[in-house]
Amino acid sequence: MTKLQDGTGNNGYAEVNKFNQLEVRSESNSFQHVISHRDGQAYQVIGSSTLASATIIPLHIKNTSTDKNMVITYIRHQVIDQAGGTALPSLVNYLRIAFDRTVASGGSAAIPVNMNTGSGNTAEVTATEANPTMAGTAAEFDRWYTKAEGDMDTWNKEGAVLVAPNGTVELAYVGDQTSGTVFTRVSFLMEDVDVI
Repeated sequence: MTKLQDGTGNNGYAEVNKFNQLEVRSESNSFQHVISHRDGQAYQVIGSSTLASATIIPLHIKNTSTDKNMVITYIRHQVIDQAGGTALPSLVNYLRIAFDRTVASGGSAAIPVNMNTGSGNTAEVTATEANPTMAGTAAEFDRWYTKAEGDMDTWNKEGAVLVAPNGTVELAYVGDQTSGTVFTRVSFLMEDVDVI
């Protein structure tokens, strides 16, 4: 008869149930929980900007790490107290998500918060809010049309969006309102580029 020892040196053995199956226990946690708990590398950052009849940038993020991808998990945006322009919903008022552009000037620093209060890590990114001036061409990959004033639109890609070292992502609000505020929140993880 073969015995399977536990490998801890305590002379313990694995159990077999009445169906001749090895008794095991596993634990399943979300990707976000594992990275936050194990590595202390889960963050959220909020950006906002005053609306205008133009393309407004409430939040731009550049990955400044040399060895970590920025993994975007969730995005939320909300428009508050908008006035002027076309009534919502409309084809001319939407949130646009894009890669590739860089901050040329202006804006204000947005500071990501670590979601693990026991971690001393800080995100290796530069986040800018309050409508900085942009350079380059935006590579749009998604958009949401705002439904109503005060509604929160949420977006989940379950970590499919990877911003490589030195890459950028921007959240822009395209619209024709003349006043009000757009808020945006991005949840993201920082993970080694060689993790499979």
